[in-house]
Order: sequence, then C-alpha cells, then structure tokens
Amino acid sequence: MDRKLSKARSKTVRLAGSHIITTCATLAALLLFVALGSQILPAAIMSMPLPGSGSTLKVAFLLNIAIILFGWRRSRDLKEALDAYEAAETQARRNANTDPATGLGNRRELVRGLEEALAAGQGGVFLVLDLDHFKRVNDLHGHLAGDAVLRRVAEVSRKAAPKNACCARTGGDEFAILLPGVDDEVAEAVASKVLEALAAPIFIEGTQIQVTASIGLARLGNKSDEETALRESDVALYAAKKAGRNAFAWFDKELEREIADRLKLEEDIRSGIKAGEFVPFFQPLVDLNSRQIIGFEALARWRSPTRGLVEAELFIETAERTGLISPLTLVVLEQALKEARDWPAHLRLAVNVSPVQFRDPTLAEQILKILALAGFPANRLEIEITEGSLLEDREQVLTIIHSLKNVGISISLDDFGTGYASLAQVNRLPLDRIKIDKSFITTIVKSEQTAAIVSTIAGLGHNLSVPITAEGVESEQIRSALAYFGCSEAQGWLFGRAISADAVRSFLSMNNGDQALPVALEDPESTPEAERAKKANRRW
Repeated sequence: MDRKLSKARSKTVRLAGSHIITTCATLAALLLFVALGSQILPAAIMSMPLPGSGSTLKVAFLLNIAIILFGWRRSRDLKEALDAYEAAETQARRNANTDPATGLGNRRELVRGLEEALAAGQGGVFLVLDLDHFKRVNDLHGHLAGDAVLRRVAEVSRKAAPKNACCARTGGDEFAILLPGVDDEVAEAVASKVLEALAAPIFIEGTQIQVTASIGLARLGNKSDEETALRESDVALYAAKKAGRNAFAWFDKELEREIADRLKLEEDIRSGIKAGEFVPFFQPLVDLNSRQIIGFEALARWRSPTRGLVEAELFIETAERTGLISPLTLVVLEQALKEARDWPAHLRLAVNVSPVQFRDPTLAEQILKILALAGFPANRLEIEITEGSLLEDREQVLTIIHSLKNVGISISLDDFGTGYASLAQVNRLPLDRIKIDKSFITTIVKSEQTAAIVSTIAGLGHNLSVPITAEGVESEQIRSALAYFGCSEAQGWLFGRAISADAVRSFLSMNNGDQALPVALEDPESTPEAERAKKANRRW
C-alpha cells in the first residue's frame, strides 16, 4: 500500500509540473497574441498595409491562436487528470488507514493517532476490546453473521466514544479506542457503555446472537510510548478475561509481573518437553471389594531442574491454552506405555486425553502409532476423556473414539458430574467405564444429597452395563459406602498416591504377582512431607 501511495504521489507531482508548464506556455502565447494583435487588427480594420513582412505576421498570429487553443485544451485535460489522481491518492490514503469491513480506522491509523497523542503530552487512556468466544459466532451462524457483529461493535464504539477519540479495528475480533486527554472516570464510562450496548442481543435474519466483550484499559503517561501503551492494554485485557470476561480491567504492575511469570512458565514447559522433563507417575486403580490392584492411571509430572517435582494442576491449564498439551501428553503416554508393557498382563493403563487434543483429527493415528512403537497391547490401554471433550466437534470426537475402540482400546468418561454430559449423551457414547469426580466422593458420607447423586450414577452404570470407578477415596467409610452403592473400582489416597515408575516396578517385583493392598502405596517422591519440602524450595 505504501508503494502504491508513493507511485500515485509521484504521478501527481509529474502531472502538476506539466500543468504548470502548459499554463505558463499558454499565458506566454496570450501575451504574444496581444502583441501581434495590436499590429494586425488595426491595420486589418482600417484596410492599411501591414508594416514589414505582413504575411509572416499573419502566419505568426494564426499559429499563436492555435497554440492558445491547444494550450487551453491541454491545460484543462491536465487539470482533470490532476484532480483525478489527487482523488485517487486521497482514496488510497483512506483505504490504507481504514478497515474495509467496519469503516473504522485500522492499526496504522491507530498507531498514528497514538503517536500524536503521546507527542502532545496530553495524557489520556488507551482501551483495547476483544470479543468473547467470537469463533462460536462464525461456527454457528456463518461468517456473514460474524461480519454483522463486527459492524455492530464498530457502531457501538463510535457512539460510546467522544468525538476526538480514535476508534479502530486492529484485527480479527480485536478493537481499540484511543481516548486522548480524558480521565479515568470518562474512560470507565466509555468502557461501561460499550459493554452495556453489546450485551443487547443482535437479530440477524431472524436469528438472535448474543456477544460479550472483554476490555483492557491503560493510562497514557508522560513516559509512555506506542509499544508500552499496546503492551499494558493487552495485559489489562488478559486480566479482564481471567476475571470472567464481559468486564473491563485496568493495567497495573502486579499484572505485568503475573504475565511475565506466565510467559516464563510457557517457555519452561516448551523447553521441558524437548528435554524430556515430563514423566508419568502412576496412581493405583483398585477393586473396591478385594482391594486388588487392577491397573494404574498415568498422571503427568514435571521434573523441572528449577521448580522441582511439579504436579499437573500447575501446568496443564497453561499447556492447554498454548497448544503444548498435545506434545506433552504424547511424550508422557509413550513413556507410560514402555513402562507398563512389562507389568503383569491383567493390569491395565489409563491415560487422560485433554479436550483440546480432540480438535486434531489425527489424534487417533498419533495414539495408535505410539502404541505400536511401544509394543503395548491395545486391550490393556484405557483412554479417559472428560465431559469437556463433548463441547468440541462432536462428529470428529466420535470418529476418533471409534477409531480407538476398533483396535481394542477402552474409553472411559472421566470427572462425570462436573461438566456438560447429559444422560442421553452418555447413552449414545461408546463408553467402557464412567468415573465419578472426586468432588462428589469426598462428601458422600457428609451429604445425603451427594450420596443420592452417587447412587443415581451407580444405578445408571448398572443399567447401561458400564462399570463405575470412584475417584478421591480417602477413607474406609467412603469405600464402604461406594461398595454399597455398587461402584466396582476406585482410586484415591486410601490406596495410594501417584508414584514413580521405579516405585511401581519395586512394588510389583516384591509382591510376586499378588497385587493386594494391605496399606496405601507410598513413594519417597510423593509423600506429603516431600511435597511440602518441594513447594517450600520451589523457585517460581
């Protein structure tokens, strides 16, 4: 676009030069016309002979008239061309600084306005806006509806902002409003007006669409520059989203430190995957009646050289958000399969797969490839999916599940009761097991309502001929209640914490095939005392 503007500007300069030269030549011709006419016309009127070479003067006079006519015509054409090129240059400049979809300024125009505001030193507030879950609008209603929503945001922004504000669409579903010279109260009023207006439903071709937005606010101080303003507003936007979306938040230094820590965590996870720092730990799965170990669930742990042994709760969310969850899970799965292939043949291995991974249509192929390379029997592997997986592309999720089941892999629904799965959905899914979330199990002996829920889920499993596993079993009282309700399997601290591969290997070799648990499995790396020591020494 800059090159086009430069070419248009160069052409305009050349036309303007030609127009000036032509105009000057025409004026000179007019002066000559006057001079010659003062000699020829009086003689012609009085029928007197012309002085000197009369025929030459007549020819010069006629040529002068022709030059004047040509010059006038040429000057007019150049003027029209010059006007056209100036209009084209103005339009090109407007296009270069305007978002065609919404009519707002674009990022270039925003940065220009930001530079001017900072140079003027008048302070103000920089506001960035991001639509919440805008992808769903495009997916559910189509891109035409998405474009209509973007135009609605542009209209709302113009109406909410003062006249001297610069409203821009900076890309995708991201917008910005530059509020020069305003105080915090005015900026918050603008943000509130935008949120309130967007909360109203939009009707597009008879379809109601509801959208919300998150807004970040950053003050323009004396030491601010364009990069600082953009970065601080992005940090504030992150805070608004983290607070639950459909809200605005101000930038502060604590937020910036939090973002820096988050980025450091992301980078450490990325490098940790490459360095092989993520390993499987194994929590026993136990038959509730016999207390025999029937398998293990592989749980990811991070042996970080700087953070110590880190549990999954501290890195899984970040890995999912950054797209690192897939390589992390596959690395842990590969190690777990290689370790578990030497266990007794009746022990199964359960591995959890994140909902994010189901967005990849090749997930089943990746798992089957790792399974083949490890030489692990497919009928001993159980893939655990959560209810959140059902929110992804349902047809794709079912295709992946069927691909896994076709080779003998079992499928279990993890954390049942905490998400979005209905009984009808569960009935349609090809499940081999349902796992009740520990949030229900830990209160089963204290709450009649919770006990009724667990009893209902156990009854559901019995009617569907699907075994029920309880998570978070921490006492004999809870174990007895679950056995009474009909749950067949369990895991939890009553039977053992997640332990390292070495600890599992030692336990299996010492028990010579008898996997009954007289006491809970313990691992020096995962005792409460070790966990407290690691947390105390962990450098974040």
